[in-house]
Amino acid sequence: MKKLIFTASLVLMTVSLFAQSGQSAYTSVYDRTIDLNQKALAFGLAEAQFNAIKYQAYTNPNFLQGKIFQDDQLIRDNVPMRYNAYADEIEIKKNISDETYSALLKSPDIFVRILNDIYVFIPLNGSNEKGGYFKILNDGKTYDLYKKDKAEFRQARKAQTSYQQDTPPSFVMQTTYYLVKDGNFLEMPNSKSRILKMMDSKKSEMKKYIKENDIDFDKEADLIKTIAYFDSLL
Repeated sequence: MKKLIFTASLVLMTVSLFAQSGQSAYTSVYDRTIDLNQKALAFGLAEAQFNAIKYQAYTNPNFLQGKIFQDDQLIRDNVPMRYNAYADEIEIKKNISDETYSALLKSPDIFVRILNDIYVFIPLNGSNEKGGYFKILNDGKTYDLYKKDKAEFRQARKAQTSYQQDTPPSFVMQTTYYLVKDGNFLEMPNSKSRILKMMDSKKSEMKKYIKENDIDFDKEADLIKTIAYFDSLL
């Protein structure tokens, strides 16, 4: 699959764990076991408080069937998994009925497909610890469109006046889009004019396309179509 893993500006980590076979190879993709009780304590919340908000940290709280790839080779199929946008982890189970789950090893040569969604891990300045997962929305010949979801934890806040209400703790999802070329990430702006400026080389064609197709950049589907069309002109 083209350009899923960049080699020009990223340092790839050799993963010898997958040289094994059978059950040992399967368990080797687990980085660590996640302690659910420790999660509540980490936020300073009672278990009931944490349980009330924990699913806000996921783009989809359900474990869905997925595939694990090393480079372009499928190494495991039918793995229940989901993306944790707060911890920036791919959580996986051995079986859908399991109550416990673990976190996938973070490595730039490992990517996953959860149903039709592809997540790749991109190091930052060669560091896996500073890197993160991105969802590929469009894989073009010149430009790709990546999406980064990040859930931010917000503490409970007491009302300051009698006209206000207490605010409970919560996870708030923030989404950022990136135009990617040759491993370079350009954050997509929010305004239509600034987005068009990123496509200056085909500005007249893009203005016509946006007008004729009534493009709304607040809609992800429209953004994907626009970037795909722009890439087709290059």
